[in-house]
Amino acid sequence: MNKDFYFIDKLIDKTVRLGKAFNKWSEKNIFKNNLSKLSDKEIVSLFRKFTDKQAKMYTYGTILPLLDFIEFSFVESNLKKFLRKKVDEQDFNKYYEVFTQPIKNSFAQDQEECLLRLMAQFYSNKWINNIKNKKLSELKIIHPDFYKKLKSHAEKYAWVYYVYMGPAYDENNFLDFIKDYLNKKVNPSEELEKIVRKKENFKMLKQEYLEKLRPDDFNRVILNLAGKIVWAKPARKDFQSKSYYYLESLLREICKRLDITLMQCWSFTPELLEETFKKGCVDKELLNSIYKFHIIIPADDDTVLLLVGEEAKRFQKKNIHYKDDLNLDISEVKGSCAQPGKAKGFVKIINQPSDMNKMNEGDILVSIATTPSIVLAMKKAAAIVTDEGGITSHASIVSRELGITCVVGTKIATKVFKDGDLVEVDADNGVVKRINV
Repeated sequence: MNKDFYFIDKLIDKTVRLGKAFNKWSEKNIFKNNLSKLSDKEIVSLFRKFTDKQAKMYTYGTILPLLDFIEFSFVESNLKKFLRKKVDEQDFNKYYEVFTQPIKNSFAQDQEECLLRLMAQFYSNKWINNIKNKKLSELKIIHPDFYKKLKSHAEKYAWVYYVYMGPAYDENNFLDFIKDYLNKKVNPSEELEKIVRKKENFKMLKQEYLEKLRPDDFNRVILNLAGKIVWAKPARKDFQSKSYYYLESLLREICKRLDITLMQCWSFTPELLEETFKKGCVDKELLNSIYKFHIIIPADDDTVLLLVGEEAKRFQKKNIHYKDDLNLDISEVKGSCAQPGKAKGFVKIINQPSDMNKMNEGDILVSIATTPSIVLAMKKAAAIVTDEGGITSHASIVSRELGITCVVGTKIATKVFKDGDLVEVDADNGVVKRINV
Protein backbone atom coordinates (compact mmCIF):
# COMPACT_ATOMS: atom_id res chain seq x y z
CA MET A 1 0.00 0.00 0.00
CA ASN A 2 2.91 2.35 0.64
CA LYS A 3 3.89 1.93 -3.02
CA ASP A 4 0.39 2.56 -4.35
CA PHE A 5 -0.83 5.64 -2.45
CA TYR A 6 -4.20 5.49 -4.13
CA PHE A 7 -5.01 1.81 -3.52
CA ILE A 8 -7.56 2.57 -0.78
CA ASP A 9 -8.99 5.48 -2.76
CA LYS A 10 -9.62 3.20 -5.75
CA LEU A 11 -11.05 0.51 -3.48
CA ILE A 12 -13.54 2.96 -1.96
CA ASP A 13 -14.70 4.15 -5.39
CA LYS A 14 -15.13 0.55 -6.57
CA THR A 15 -17.12 -0.35 -3.43
CA VAL A 16 -19.41 2.65 -3.87
CA ARG A 17 -20.10 1.73 -7.52
CA LEU A 18 -20.91 -1.85 -6.48
CA GLY A 19 -23.17 -0.60 -3.69
CA LYS A 20 -25.18 1.69 -5.96
CA ALA A 21 -25.54 -1.07 -8.56
CA PHE A 22 -26.62 -3.54 -5.85
CA ASN A 23 -29.31 -1.14 -4.62
CA LYS A 24 -30.57 -0.47 -8.15
CA TRP A 25 -30.78 -4.19 -8.95
CA SER A 26 -32.49 -5.06 -5.63
CA GLU A 27 -35.08 -2.31 -6.00
CA LYS A 28 -35.95 -3.22 -9.59
CA ASN A 29 -35.90 -7.01 -9.38
CA ILE A 30 -37.21 -7.53 -5.85
CA PHE A 31 -38.82 -4.49 -4.24
CA LYS A 32 -40.78 -3.31 -7.30
CA ASN A 33 -41.34 -6.76 -8.78
CA ASN A 34 -44.67 -8.60 -8.62
CA LEU A 35 -43.20 -11.54 -6.73
CA SER A 36 -46.50 -13.38 -6.37
CA LYS A 37 -46.45 -14.13 -10.10
CA LEU A 38 -43.04 -15.83 -9.98
CA SER A 39 -42.65 -19.60 -9.82
CA ASP A 40 -40.86 -21.26 -6.89
CA LYS A 41 -37.90 -21.85 -9.19
CA GLU A 42 -37.77 -18.15 -10.11
CA ILE A 43 -37.99 -17.20 -6.43
CA VAL A 44 -34.98 -19.40 -5.66
CA SER A 45 -33.08 -17.95 -8.62
CA LEU A 46 -33.76 -14.41 -7.43
CA PHE A 47 -32.66 -15.27 -3.90
CA ARG A 48 -29.47 -16.88 -5.21
CA LYS A 49 -28.65 -13.84 -7.37
CA PHE A 50 -29.13 -11.59 -4.35
CA THR A 51 -26.75 -13.66 -2.20
CA ASP A 52 -24.16 -13.73 -5.00
CA LYS A 53 -24.28 -9.95 -5.39
CA GLN A 54 -24.19 -9.49 -1.62
CA ALA A 55 -21.13 -11.78 -1.41
CA LYS A 56 -19.28 -9.68 -3.97
CA MET A 57 -20.26 -6.46 -2.21
CA TYR A 58 -19.21 -7.92 1.13
CA THR A 59 -15.86 -9.08 -0.24
CA TYR A 60 -14.91 -5.56 -1.30
CA GLY A 61 -16.55 -3.95 1.72
CA THR A 62 -14.71 -6.14 4.23
CA ILE A 63 -11.31 -4.79 3.19
CA LEU A 64 -12.09 -1.38 4.73
CA PRO A 65 -12.85 -2.75 8.23
CA LEU A 66 -9.72 -4.92 8.02
CA LEU A 67 -7.71 -1.74 7.56
CA ASP A 68 -9.14 -0.54 10.88
CA PHE A 69 -8.99 -3.80 12.84
CA ILE A 70 -7.89 -4.10 16.48
CA GLU A 71 -4.24 -2.93 16.79
CA PHE A 72 -3.71 -2.56 13.04
CA SER A 73 -5.07 0.52 11.31
CA PHE A 74 -3.28 1.70 8.18
CA VAL A 75 -4.88 5.13 7.76
CA GLU A 76 -5.43 5.95 11.43
CA SER A 77 -1.94 4.83 12.49
CA ASN A 78 -0.22 6.83 9.76
CA LEU A 79 -2.43 9.85 10.46
CA LYS A 80 -1.59 9.83 14.17
CA LYS A 81 2.10 9.22 13.49
CA PHE A 82 2.31 12.22 11.15
CA LEU A 83 0.30 14.58 13.36
CA ARG A 84 2.30 13.71 16.49
CA LYS A 85 5.48 14.66 14.62
CA LYS A 86 4.07 17.94 13.34
CA VAL A 87 1.63 19.18 15.99
CA ASP A 88 1.97 20.10 19.68
CA GLU A 89 0.22 17.74 22.09
CA GLN A 90 -2.38 20.36 23.08
CA ASP A 91 -3.37 20.85 19.43
CA PHE A 92 -3.37 17.17 18.43
CA ASN A 93 -7.09 16.54 19.07
CA LYS A 94 -8.10 19.65 17.09
CA TYR A 95 -6.13 18.55 14.04
CA TYR A 96 -7.21 14.94 14.41
CA GLU A 97 -10.89 15.92 14.59
CA VAL A 98 -10.64 18.07 11.45
CA PHE A 99 -8.92 15.44 9.30
CA THR A 100 -11.25 12.63 10.43
CA GLN A 101 -14.42 14.50 9.52
CA PRO A 102 -16.35 12.49 6.88
CA ILE A 103 -16.05 14.02 3.41
CA LYS A 104 -19.82 13.99 2.96
CA ASN A 105 -23.03 13.19 4.80
CA SER A 106 -23.87 9.67 5.88
CA PHE A 107 -27.31 8.46 4.82
CA ALA A 108 -28.38 8.88 8.46
CA GLN A 109 -27.26 12.52 8.36
CA ASP A 110 -29.23 13.04 5.15
CA GLN A 111 -32.26 11.68 6.99
CA GLU A 112 -31.68 13.94 10.01
CA GLU A 113 -31.31 17.08 7.90
CA CYS A 114 -34.36 16.19 5.82
CA LEU A 115 -36.35 15.67 9.02
CA LEU A 116 -35.20 19.03 10.38
CA ARG A 117 -36.31 20.72 7.13
CA LEU A 118 -39.68 19.01 7.48
CA MET A 119 -39.99 20.27 11.06
CA ALA A 120 -39.05 23.80 10.03
CA GLN A 121 -42.04 23.95 7.67
CA PHE A 122 -44.51 23.49 10.53
CA TYR A 123 -42.60 24.81 13.54
CA SER A 124 -44.93 26.84 15.80
CA ASN A 125 -46.05 26.73 19.44
CA LYS A 126 -49.37 25.10 18.54
CA TRP A 127 -47.70 22.46 16.35
CA ILE A 128 -45.07 21.73 19.03
CA ASN A 129 -47.77 21.24 21.66
CA ASN A 130 -49.74 18.88 19.42
CA ILE A 131 -46.67 16.85 18.44
CA LYS A 132 -45.73 16.37 22.08
CA ASN A 133 -49.20 15.39 23.28
CA LYS A 134 -51.09 13.79 20.39
CA LYS A 135 -50.89 10.30 18.91
CA LEU A 136 -49.99 9.77 15.27
CA SER A 137 -53.60 8.87 14.44
CA GLU A 138 -54.74 12.21 15.89
CA LEU A 139 -51.99 14.15 14.11
CA LYS A 140 -53.18 12.66 10.83
CA ILE A 141 -56.45 14.54 11.31
CA ILE A 142 -55.17 17.70 13.03
CA HIS A 143 -52.15 18.23 10.76
CA PRO A 144 -52.86 16.36 7.49
CA ASP A 145 -50.13 18.19 5.54
CA PHE A 146 -47.56 17.34 8.19
CA TYR A 147 -48.67 13.71 8.31
CA LYS A 148 -48.44 13.41 4.53
CA LYS A 149 -44.87 14.73 4.53
CA LEU A 150 -43.93 12.53 7.50
CA LYS A 151 -45.29 9.48 5.67
CA SER A 152 -43.30 10.40 2.58
CA HIS A 153 -40.19 10.87 4.71
CA ALA A 154 -40.69 7.44 6.31
CA GLU A 155 -41.04 5.78 2.91
CA LYS A 156 -37.83 7.41 1.69
CA TYR A 157 -35.72 6.62 4.75
CA ALA A 158 -37.34 3.45 6.14
CA TRP A 159 -34.17 1.48 5.39
CA VAL A 160 -31.56 3.77 6.99
CA TYR A 161 -31.48 1.94 10.34
CA TYR A 162 -32.43 -1.47 8.93
CA VAL A 163 -28.92 -3.01 8.95
CA TYR A 164 -29.39 -6.67 7.94
CA MET A 165 -32.61 -7.81 9.62
CA GLY A 166 -34.65 -4.71 10.37
CA PRO A 167 -37.17 -3.75 11.33
CA ALA A 168 -37.71 -0.90 8.90
CA TYR A 169 -38.59 2.46 10.46
CA ASP A 170 -42.08 3.87 10.03
CA GLU A 171 -43.86 7.16 10.74
CA ASN A 172 -43.94 6.48 14.49
CA ASN A 173 -40.18 6.01 14.65
CA PHE A 174 -39.48 9.27 12.85
CA LEU A 175 -42.12 11.02 14.96
CA ASP A 176 -40.11 9.85 18.00
CA PHE A 177 -37.05 11.55 16.48
CA ILE A 178 -39.05 14.77 16.16
CA LYS A 179 -40.28 14.51 19.75
CA ASP A 180 -36.69 13.97 20.89
CA TYR A 181 -35.67 17.18 19.13
CA LEU A 182 -38.55 19.08 20.70
CA ASN A 183 -37.85 17.72 24.19
CA LYS A 184 -34.29 18.98 23.78
CA LYS A 185 -35.73 22.36 22.68
CA VAL A 186 -34.05 22.17 19.27
CA ASN A 187 -35.16 24.86 16.84
CA PRO A 188 -34.95 23.11 13.42
CA SER A 189 -34.00 26.20 11.40
CA GLU A 190 -31.28 27.16 13.86
CA GLU A 191 -30.01 23.57 13.96
CA LEU A 192 -29.76 23.45 10.17
CA GLU A 193 -27.82 26.72 10.14
CA LYS A 194 -25.51 25.32 12.81
CA ILE A 195 -24.87 22.22 10.68
CA VAL A 196 -23.99 24.36 7.65
CA ARG A 197 -21.63 26.55 9.69
CA LYS A 198 -19.95 23.48 11.18
CA LYS A 199 -19.30 21.98 7.73
CA GLU A 200 -17.95 25.27 6.38
CA ASN A 201 -15.71 25.67 9.43
CA PHE A 202 -14.22 22.19 9.10
CA LYS A 203 -13.61 22.76 5.38
CA MET A 204 -11.82 26.03 6.11
CA LEU A 205 -9.75 24.52 8.95
CA LYS A 206 -8.72 21.55 6.83
CA GLN A 207 -7.31 23.84 4.15
CA GLU A 208 -5.60 25.99 6.78
CA TYR A 209 -4.05 22.97 8.52
CA LEU A 210 -2.84 21.47 5.24
CA GLU A 211 -0.99 24.69 4.46
CA LYS A 212 0.60 24.69 7.93
CA LEU A 213 1.59 21.01 7.89
CA ARG A 214 3.07 21.01 4.37
CA PRO A 215 2.91 17.19 4.08
CA ASP A 216 4.90 15.11 1.61
CA ASP A 217 3.02 13.18 -1.08
CA PHE A 218 2.37 10.10 1.06
CA ASN A 219 1.09 11.98 4.11
CA ARG A 220 -0.99 14.33 1.95
CA VAL A 221 -2.78 11.24 0.65
CA ILE A 222 -3.28 10.01 4.24
CA LEU A 223 -4.63 13.39 5.38
CA ASN A 224 -7.09 13.54 2.49
CA LEU A 225 -7.96 9.86 2.71
CA ALA A 226 -8.85 9.88 6.42
CA GLY A 227 -12.14 11.73 5.92
CA LYS A 228 -13.01 9.61 2.90
CA ILE A 229 -12.51 6.28 4.66
CA VAL A 230 -14.45 7.55 7.69
CA TRP A 231 -17.37 8.18 5.32
CA ALA A 232 -16.88 5.06 3.19
CA LYS A 233 -16.78 2.34 5.84
CA PRO A 234 -20.33 2.92 7.13
CA ALA A 235 -21.51 3.85 3.63
CA ARG A 236 -20.70 0.39 2.24
CA LYS A 237 -22.76 -1.11 5.09
CA ASP A 238 -25.58 1.34 4.31
CA PHE A 239 -25.67 0.15 0.70
CA GLN A 240 -26.04 -3.41 2.00
CA SER A 241 -28.67 -2.30 4.50
CA LYS A 242 -30.78 -0.75 1.74
CA SER A 243 -30.65 -3.91 -0.37
CA TYR A 244 -31.52 -6.06 2.66
CA TYR A 245 -34.52 -3.81 3.22
CA TYR A 246 -35.57 -4.52 -0.37
CA LEU A 247 -34.92 -8.25 0.19
CA GLU A 248 -37.54 -8.40 2.93
CA SER A 249 -40.35 -8.34 0.36
CA LEU A 250 -38.89 -11.50 -1.23
CA LEU A 251 -38.55 -13.16 2.16
CA ARG A 252 -42.17 -12.33 3.01
CA GLU A 253 -43.28 -13.93 -0.25
CA ILE A 254 -41.34 -17.07 0.73
CA CYS A 255 -42.98 -16.94 4.18
CA LYS A 256 -46.43 -16.99 2.57
CA ARG A 257 -45.61 -19.95 0.37
CA LEU A 258 -44.06 -22.05 3.14
CA ASP A 259 -46.15 -20.85 6.10
CA ILE A 260 -43.15 -19.80 8.18
CA THR A 261 -42.14 -16.70 10.12
CA LEU A 262 -39.79 -14.01 8.85
CA MET A 263 -37.33 -15.02 11.56
CA GLN A 264 -37.30 -18.59 10.23
CA CYS A 265 -36.96 -17.36 6.65
CA TRP A 266 -33.76 -15.47 7.50
CA SER A 267 -32.13 -18.86 8.12
CA PHE A 268 -32.38 -20.09 4.53
CA THR A 269 -29.38 -20.57 2.28
CA PRO A 270 -30.17 -20.70 -1.46
CA GLU A 271 -29.42 -24.44 -1.43
CA LEU A 272 -31.72 -25.14 1.52
CA LEU A 273 -34.50 -23.03 -0.01
CA GLU A 274 -34.24 -24.91 -3.32
CA GLU A 275 -34.30 -28.25 -1.51
CA THR A 276 -37.33 -27.17 0.56
CA PHE A 277 -39.37 -26.16 -2.49
CA LYS A 278 -38.48 -29.43 -4.24
CA LYS A 279 -39.58 -31.50 -1.23
CA GLY A 280 -42.75 -29.49 -0.80
CA CYS A 281 -42.31 -29.33 2.98
CA VAL A 282 -40.23 -27.22 5.34
CA ASP A 283 -38.08 -28.33 8.28
CA LYS A 284 -39.01 -25.62 10.79
CA GLU A 285 -36.90 -27.16 13.56
CA LEU A 286 -33.81 -26.91 11.36
CA LEU A 287 -34.56 -23.26 10.54
CA ASN A 288 -35.01 -22.51 14.24
CA SER A 289 -31.70 -24.22 15.05
CA ILE A 290 -29.87 -22.26 12.35
CA TYR A 291 -31.32 -18.99 13.64
CA LYS A 292 -30.37 -19.82 17.22
CA PHE A 293 -26.75 -20.79 16.55
CA HIS A 294 -24.78 -21.88 13.52
CA ILE A 295 -21.25 -21.90 12.15
CA ILE A 296 -20.35 -21.65 8.47
CA ILE A 297 -17.03 -23.09 7.31
CA PRO A 298 -15.75 -22.26 3.80
CA ALA A 299 -14.43 -25.21 1.78
CA ASP A 300 -11.78 -25.33 -0.95
CA ASP A 301 -14.35 -26.06 -3.68
CA ASP A 302 -16.18 -22.71 -3.17
CA THR A 303 -18.92 -24.39 -1.13
CA VAL A 304 -19.61 -23.98 2.58
CA LEU A 305 -20.27 -26.41 5.39
CA LEU A 306 -23.18 -25.43 7.65
CA LEU A 307 -22.99 -26.63 11.26
CA VAL A 308 -25.99 -26.30 13.59
CA GLY A 309 -27.06 -27.45 17.04
CA GLU A 310 -24.74 -29.70 19.02
CA GLU A 311 -22.39 -30.16 16.08
CA ALA A 312 -21.81 -26.40 15.94
CA LYS A 313 -21.27 -26.23 19.71
CA ARG A 314 -18.70 -29.05 19.60
CA PHE A 315 -16.83 -27.29 16.80
CA GLN A 316 -16.87 -24.02 18.73
CA LYS A 317 -15.58 -25.67 21.91
CA LYS A 318 -12.77 -27.44 20.06
CA ASN A 319 -11.63 -24.71 17.68
CA ILE A 320 -12.62 -21.29 19.00
CA HIS A 321 -10.78 -20.05 22.07
CA TYR A 322 -11.21 -16.80 23.96
CA LYS A 323 -8.74 -14.98 26.17
CA ASP A 324 -9.56 -15.66 29.81
CA ASP A 325 -6.47 -14.12 31.41
CA LEU A 326 -7.72 -10.52 31.32
CA ASN A 327 -7.59 -8.57 34.57
CA LEU A 328 -11.11 -7.22 34.95
CA ASP A 329 -10.74 -6.21 38.60
CA ILE A 330 -10.01 -2.63 37.60
CA SER A 331 -11.89 0.67 37.73
CA GLU A 332 -10.43 2.37 34.65
CA VAL A 333 -10.15 1.57 30.95
CA LYS A 334 -8.41 3.41 28.13
CA GLY A 335 -9.21 3.78 24.46
CA SER A 336 -9.03 6.34 21.67
CA CYS A 337 -10.80 9.69 21.49
CA ALA A 338 -13.49 9.68 18.81
CA GLN A 339 -15.23 12.88 19.94
CA PRO A 340 -13.60 15.18 22.54
CA GLY A 341 -15.37 16.10 25.74
CA LYS A 342 -16.06 15.02 29.31
CA ALA A 343 -19.17 13.48 30.83
CA LYS A 344 -20.37 11.79 33.98
CA GLY A 345 -23.29 9.41 34.28
CA PHE A 346 -24.61 5.93 34.92
CA VAL A 347 -23.53 3.06 32.68
CA LYS A 348 -26.05 1.26 30.49
CA ILE A 349 -24.76 -1.70 28.48
CA ILE A 350 -26.52 -1.49 25.09
CA ASN A 351 -25.64 -4.07 22.43
CA GLN A 352 -28.96 -4.63 20.66
CA PRO A 353 -32.33 -2.90 20.19
CA SER A 354 -33.95 -4.94 22.99
CA ASP A 355 -31.52 -3.26 25.45
CA MET A 356 -32.63 0.28 24.58
CA ASN A 357 -35.59 0.45 26.98
CA LYS A 358 -33.23 0.81 29.95
CA MET A 359 -31.47 3.85 28.44
CA ASN A 360 -32.27 7.19 30.07
CA GLU A 361 -31.32 10.71 29.02
CA GLY A 362 -27.79 11.44 30.22
CA ASP A 363 -26.67 7.83 30.73
CA ILE A 364 -23.28 6.60 29.53
CA LEU A 365 -23.87 4.12 26.71
CA VAL A 366 -21.34 1.27 26.79
CA SER A 367 -21.36 -1.21 23.92
CA ILE A 368 -19.18 -3.85 22.29
CA ALA A 369 -19.71 -1.95 19.03
CA THR A 370 -22.66 0.28 18.17
CA THR A 371 -24.84 -0.21 15.09
CA PRO A 372 -27.55 1.87 13.37
CA SER A 373 -30.18 -0.23 15.14
CA ILE A 374 -29.41 1.43 18.51
CA VAL A 375 -29.23 5.05 17.33
CA LEU A 376 -32.29 6.02 19.40
CA ALA A 377 -30.37 5.06 22.55
CA MET A 378 -27.21 6.79 21.35
CA LYS A 379 -29.11 10.06 21.00
CA LYS A 380 -29.86 9.96 24.75
CA ALA A 381 -26.26 9.34 25.80
CA ALA A 382 -24.05 11.85 27.60
CA ALA A 383 -21.14 9.79 26.30
CA ILE A 384 -20.53 6.64 24.26
CA VAL A 385 -17.88 4.02 25.09
CA THR A 386 -17.09 0.93 23.01
CA ASP A 387 -14.86 -2.13 23.21
CA GLU A 388 -14.11 -2.12 19.49
CA GLY A 389 -13.56 0.41 16.75
CA GLY A 390 -11.31 3.13 15.42
CA ILE A 391 -11.92 6.37 13.51
CA THR A 392 -14.13 4.60 10.96
CA SER A 393 -16.35 2.79 13.47
CA HIS A 394 -20.07 3.49 13.69
CA ALA A 395 -19.69 4.92 17.21
CA SER A 396 -16.97 7.35 16.07
CA ILE A 397 -19.00 8.63 13.15
CA VAL A 398 -22.33 9.00 14.96
CA SER A 399 -20.72 10.63 18.01
CA ARG A 400 -19.20 13.27 15.73
CA GLU A 401 -22.51 13.80 13.95
CA LEU A 402 -24.35 14.23 17.25
CA GLY A 403 -21.54 15.98 19.13
CA ILE A 404 -21.54 13.33 21.86
CA THR A 405 -18.38 12.63 23.87
CA CYS A 406 -16.98 9.27 22.74
CA VAL A 407 -14.16 6.82 23.53
CA VAL A 408 -13.67 3.79 21.27
CA GLY A 409 -11.39 0.75 21.24
CA THR A 410 -11.23 0.14 25.02
CA LYS A 411 -11.37 -3.64 24.35
CA ILE A 412 -12.92 -4.48 27.76
CA ALA A 413 -15.33 -1.71 28.83
CA THR A 414 -18.39 -4.00 28.61
CA LYS A 415 -16.62 -6.50 30.87
CA VAL A 416 -15.26 -4.02 33.41
CA PHE A 417 -18.41 -1.94 33.86
CA LYS A 418 -21.99 -3.00 34.56
CA ASP A 419 -25.40 -1.33 34.42
CA GLY A 420 -25.72 1.34 37.09
CA ASP A 421 -22.00 2.03 37.60
CA LEU A 422 -21.27 5.74 37.95
CA VAL A 423 -18.42 6.61 35.59
CA GLU A 424 -16.53 9.63 34.37
CA VAL A 425 -15.57 9.81 30.71
CA ASP A 426 -12.57 11.94 29.71
CA ALA A 427 -12.55 11.49 25.95
CA ASP A 428 -9.77 14.05 25.46
CA ASN A 429 -7.42 11.54 27.11
CA GLY A 430 -9.34 8.39 26.13
CA VAL A 431 -10.05 7.46 29.76
CA VAL A 432 -13.20 6.01 31.36
CA LYS A 433 -13.13 5.70 35.16
CA ARG A 434 -15.58 4.25 37.69
CA ILE A 435 -16.46 6.66 40.50
CA ASN A 436 -16.94 5.15 43.95
CA VAL A 437 -19.91 6.61 45.82
